[in-house]
Amino acid sequence: MHLSITRPSTPDQALALLRGARSELGTYIADLVVTDDHLTTAFAARKRRPEWVWTAHRDGRTVGRVAAWGAPANDHPWIVDLFELGAEPDRVETMTELLRQAVADLRAGGLEQVELNLHPPAGWRDDPPPALTDLLAAAKAAGFEILVTRRRFRWTPDAGVPSAGDRLRFEPVSGPDDPALADAYRRTFEGSLDAHTQRSLRTRDAAELAAEELADMMHYAGPVDGWRVAYDADGALAGLVTGDPGTKVFTGYVGVVPEQRGHGYARELLAWMTRWQAEQGAQKVVGETDDANVPMANAFEAVGFVQESARIDLVSG
Repeated sequence: MHLSITRPSTPDQALALLRGARSELGTYIADLVVTDDHLTTAFAARKRRPEWVWTAHRDGRTVGRVAAWGAPANDHPWIVDLFELGAEPDRVETMTELLRQAVADLRAGGLEQVELNLHPPAGWRDDPPPALTDLLAAAKAAGFEILVTRRRFRWTPDAGVPSAGDRLRFEPVSGPDDPALADAYRRTFEGSLDAHTQRSLRTRDAAELAAEELADMMHYAGPVDGWRVAYDADGALAGLVTGDPGTKVFTGYVGVVPEQRGHGYARELLAWMTRWQAEQGAQKVVGETDDANVPMANAFEAVGFVQESARIDLVSG
């Protein structure tokens, strides 16, 4: 039967088209992005926009939905992160067409690389939800490939407020363009285990990339009140940490410069930020790292974080 794909023109139209969507991945973050509260707030803040929404229709029924998310000041979204497969027998084919259209439209608008983020349960490799299998099949058919798999960790006060120890001195920064912060961030790129960083550095200047990513970080881990650059007892740069204040917050970035790795400083950086966030009233702190970044995963666990879910990042080929 004929399938039509619709893009709304206004936030109200977008909300109407997305209202009632549901995720089948069974994780907090996948369920959150389809809630009315999230969608209403995101459209009001321009983190979601009508032109970043695609819905599939057949015989007057909505049979699939996709939407992207980004920063208010950016022309293009960061990620496509909202998916509803629907219940049609051909739902994989429908999602494939939605993703193909989304890629075509975003590329026509000037976005070179389209990225999808899926948030399955922690044990997705051993027991994948049927929706995950179908979404991965649709993404592959639409020309996407897996860039990296990640782990999402959660800290709550029940784990206890960690001690950062006394080996590092933590200095505040004036903003995302603070020279000490920018230099520390750029230096952590060397030997980075982060797949996104490795990919970006193939075609980007490190200093330029650092400035761009720190500016973007303000949208999910700002303001900079708790951001710190850390130094060891001899005054040598050790690394940096970012995160935001509030009730439900993020660990933005934990980075150790190459010459200081292997001393357990990632744990102390993370512990300092988690303690600071707890003092600001945090009831939940979330952080993520690539599966390949075992030292960072160990740091999360040492500070009292537990794995909440996983993440699969796919990019258009």
